[in-house]
Amino acid sequence: MYFKRILVTLDGTKIAEKTLPVAELMAKDTETELLLVSICDPKPKITDERQKYLDAKSAELREKGIKASGKMFCGELLPLILKCITDNSIDLLCMASHGYTGIKKMVLGSVSEKLIKSTKLPVLLIKEGYEPDKALFENILLPLDGSLFSETCLKQVSILAHDFKSKLTLLVVIQPPCIPSDRSPNIQPSWDEYYQALLEELRQQAQSYLERLTGELQSNGIKTEFRMEISDKIPETILSTAEDINASLISFTTHNRSGIEKWYYGSVAAGLIENSPHPMLLWRNSI
Repeated sequence: MYFKRILVTLDGTKIAEKTLPVAELMAKDTETELLLVSICDPKPKITDERQKYLDAKSAELREKGIKASGKMFCGELLPLILKCITDNSIDLLCMASHGYTGIKKMVLGSVSEKLIKSTKLPVLLIKEGYEPDKALFENILLPLDGSLFSETCLKQVSILAHDFKSKLTLLVVIQPPCIPSDRSPNIQPSWDEYYQALLEELRQQAQSYLERLTGELQSNGIKTEFRMEISDKIPETILSTAEDINASLISFTTHNRSGIEKWYYGSVAAGLIENSPHPMLLWRNSI
């Protein structure tokens, strides 16, 4: 397994606990350790109850043969989580998309954005509507934009696919070319013909790109297929593809050089997080 130390954020709610079955599966390797962390108000009764809660959850995991421990902190969430990540050599952060406390803000608001930008760790987000008993990662959807940056998580995702014997689906959403309209209709080729020629070129580029990656993954024993979709509605297309293949995980890289950055920090990512029932594994580009 790629991950050796996984930090799981808990706040005592059932929604946040939906991270546990997924983290448990990812800790099936005996070398992997789970660290359950909770941030709460510095009130004696609250802190005592929260620590007992973490100790109980850790004990349940250890009974299943999983290395696990719990830590409770009082104070501001963001700096404490970052410090815990550094102090414990964490290589994956796992959290629910929201709970009854600060988790929702952590994912959808400025705290989450600052956290992702402040660490190079991958982040696994679990949705409120997610059913933990389906946490098998049978089908992984990996949207790509054709850049080397979006491919930086391909090795790690392929390791996950290998470990879980998952089928990996590569997706490229082809955005229709923008054609100016201030041209005489008498000029040849016509704008429609020119549009179709550009669109066909984009299709061929995507086809060649996806066939190459699929072949490489299949040669390494990864069950892989690819999809091409033409749309200017990226989040809707990703989600419809995820539904079509019954995806159990959507994974992609975030960076600053192409449209993928918007997928996390802009409307596309917001649309995915708000509307998808699927877990999402976000990778920070390290190049």
